[in-house]
Amino acid sequence: MKIKFVDLAAQNLEISERVAFEMESVHSATSYVGGHQVESFEREFAEFLNVKRVIAVANGTDALRIALLALGVGPGDEVVTVPMTFIATAASIVQTGARPKFVDIDPATGNMSIPALRSFLESLPRTERRAVRAIVPVHLYGLPAPIVELKEIAAEFNLKLVEDACQAHGARIRTGNQMVMAGTVGDVGCFSFYPGKNLGAWGDGGAVATNDEELAQRISLLSNHGRLSHYAHEICGYNSRLDSIQAAVLRAKLEKLDEWNERRRVIAAAYRELLSPLDAQPILEPADVQSCYHLFVIRSARRDAIRNALLQKEIECGIHYPVPLHLQPALAYLGYRAGDFPASEALADTTLSLPMHPHLDGQEILRTVQTVASVLTQANEPLAAQRRNASPAVGSASSDA
Repeated sequence: MKIKFVDLAAQNLEISERVAFEMESVHSATSYVGGHQVESFEREFAEFLNVKRVIAVANGTDALRIALLALGVGPGDEVVTVPMTFIATAASIVQTGARPKFVDIDPATGNMSIPALRSFLESLPRTERRAVRAIVPVHLYGLPAPIVELKEIAAEFNLKLVEDACQAHGARIRTGNQMVMAGTVGDVGCFSFYPGKNLGAWGDGGAVATNDEELAQRISLLSNHGRLSHYAHEICGYNSRLDSIQAAVLRAKLEKLDEWNERRRVIAAAYRELLSPLDAQPILEPADVQSCYHLFVIRSARRDAIRNALLQKEIECGIHYPVPLHLQPALAYLGYRAGDFPASEALADTTLSLPMHPHLDGQEILRTVQTVASVLTQANEPLAAQRRNASPAVGSASSDA
């Protein structure tokens, strides 16, 4: 029997009654863009994150782009991010007219390397440093980046901090004596509600979270035609709005998110225990963060052999991401070359995402690990490193966009 990478049908069964109830309200009011559902979701997600404002937008890429624009990023500016992420992170920077600048990752976590970032910033001549306006760390796979240290560096170099939390709904970070939500430490946090996310809609959706009321107002203007009233517009903004049907679905799923994330953590713990004797270790989860396990990722030099064995046994899996951004044709104009970011390239060559969703059962976890073990116990297995020929992900829903 097939083991799903993501099981959205099982999620839908859990929320079906609540969504049906909310849909009656949507159709009765015929308020399909904006209105009660969107306003309620913004308020409820802000309460979940413990942040002052959430502004819903059309998708996660728009969330990043509009957040950067609201912070004043534009042509002639540079924004620092990582090459090990989905292309939307860099595309959002490009779409503002700014230029992405990459720094490498910590090979243990896949997240932005503090030493690499500091080295990059300190190496810039003062005149070039002035062009750098913001840092965009990615909470990769649902594992929070070292955001407290990144915030300190941002303050030191007078940079804005934009959290790409598009995979990190409900992930937590220790600051002092408390745990706070990913996406709430920087100037803004950006979320995607693509269907495969921990908090996913039935289509596209996104949001920007912030504690800065003035910034929230600029984001709201930019996302809705610069509108002050229906036919009064302060600026030429964008049409980037969450529709009411998606908001109704998200409200129902938000009620389940803590429960579903906790189930993901239980599954991750089971995976870690079963995989511990094998040469296919998961990404490190530092003690001061709590991943929401959007993806459960292992590393192995025999990655492609493991992937093929899983697919042969109808166990869905994925590679996130087989080609780092600095090697993507769309960003070739930036001038980077193979070897520029060795940790990102090594991660791209060796990572594999195993099935991970809240409805995965113990037998499915065991069958998956047994298949991984069957490959690793075979002698003389050829090494992986087929990055440029690998397909990105296999499953009922991608994790990206």
